[in-house]
Amino acid sequence: MIKMNKVLIIITLLLMTFTWTACSNADNSGEEDTNSNGDTSVTETTYPLTITDDLGNEVTFEKAPEKIVSVSPGITETLFELGLGENIIGRDGASDYPKAAQDLEIVGDYKGPNTELIIDLAPEVVFAYESIPEDVNQLLEASNIKVVVFNPTNVDGVLENIKQVGVITNKQTRANELIESMSAKRTEILEKVKDVDQKKVFMDLGDFISVGPNTFINSILEEANAINIASDSDTPWPTLSIEKIIEDNPDVYISTYTSVEDIKSVVGIDVIEAYKNDNIIVIPWGTEEHNMIQRPGPRVVEGLEIYANTIYPELFE
Repeated sequence: MIKMNKVLIIITLLLMTFTWTACSNADNSGEEDTNSNGDTSVTETTYPLTITDDLGNEVTFEKAPEKIVSVSPGITETLFELGLGENIIGRDGASDYPKAAQDLEIVGDYKGPNTELIIDLAPEVVFAYESIPEDVNQLLEASNIKVVVFNPTNVDGVLENIKQVGVITNKQTRANELIESMSAKRTEILEKVKDVDQKKVFMDLGDFISVGPNTFINSILEEANAINIASDSDTPWPTLSIEKIIEDNPDVYISTYTSVEDIKSVVGIDVIEAYKNDNIIVIPWGTEEHNMIQRPGPRVVEGLEIYANTIYPELFE
């Protein structure tokens, strides 16, 4: 078994485990248009706009921000989807999609953004995820740079995330269209898996580190109507023993780092159903598929489909 750096894995996967609670001020979120069916939808943001992010901080925008830094791959993808690629002047090192994002200046990563670089770029807002170091936050705010944190732990959180970005940037029409498209695809996938005989899944992030409760991947596995054998763990990132894996006997073994050959070489692993039925699947780090299954952004439903198809391929033929 190839040994992975557990600290690095956990830091990387923390990208997926956070709770979204941001909401906009109901009195100034926007104007409503009524369509021919009598439905109403917000299409224009009214400023000043005040939102409360997941850290509990209120952030007020006097106008739609024109210069943006994103230190979250999922938000970077969202901004491009909303037609705001030209407004992004800096990004974290992992924000590599779409391809145009790779031409943007790197300002560190989500855990350690380079404050000096960001201040030099003078954005109006920095979009972050999960958290941002307090000293960094204070320095940015002292430079009149607003900071907004997004923390979705499931697909619903991602959709709210996209909606909020649309409100802040006055791109509500496009955000609503994107959410509608994603929701329709999500419904289609969930319809396919709703009546399946549930399969048990072991998600191996490397060195038998798995995904426990309150993690993004666990929520996706639940949506795919699968049983995550690590969901009853007392930590979000449990390291399962080979004895535990054998005892729970997963039908499907999904790895994001270790090769099939190395997994099969583990003593005792050959007794589990996933081994017997050749259901050990690797979705390697650095691939498009890997990004889709772990990034809380506009491609999250594609990630859901990858999981569902991997676990229940007979339903997607």
